[in-house]
Amino acid sequence: MTHYGTHHGVVSKFPLAIALAGMALAASACTGSEGGDSAETSETDVPTSAAPPTPPEEIDDPLDAATAAYERYWDTITAELEAPDGDFTAFEAVASGQALEYALSIEKRGVDEQVHGSGEFTHDIEVTDSLITSETMQVVVADCSDSSDTQVLDAADEPVAGEEYGPSQIEARIEQIDGRWLVTLITVQEIGSCVPDDS
Repeated sequence: MTHYGTHHGVVSKFPLAIALAGMALAASACTGSEGGDSAETSETDVPTSAAPPTPPEEIDDPLDAATAAYERYWDTITAELEAPDGDFTAFEAVASGQALEYALSIEKRGVDEQVHGSGEFTHDIEVTDSLITSETMQVVVADCSDSSDTQVLDAADEPVAGEEYGPSQIEARIEQIDGRWLVTLITVQEIGSCVPDDS
């Protein structure tokens, strides 16, 4: 097992709980910055937005690229589920096969049930296997994702009854296909199936 500690403790802003096949994962809405009274702000004091993450396709190391693609997969779900509208185009750029179908099922739940979420959904990611050759690039990651600090809310911003929260073990396969890094397979275990690394 290859421990990929540099990607531990990632916080995903992901606004819809995943309830699929009896399993629930939750996500978070974006947190706002604190406001306050301030005097004139000099040019150097103006806050700047964080630079967007480097696209996986521009990362040389395949393990780094695959992990970035996995994070991009969840970031895409996050962005799309802030306002679920049934447009699945963005998912096709980050996933294929079963992992694409899984993402679409989450989007469909948001549309059909008119639910969203709040809080912080964390990732604890490590690379567990890889096959890197001149013709094949496949990487497997394990992720202990914790939804303990989230809530699933309905259209009236009321908590949805029956949702479960806590850490769930995820395993995903990421592949380079036609020059693109895509998540192709994902499995999510039940709540309580892993223990997040708090270090």
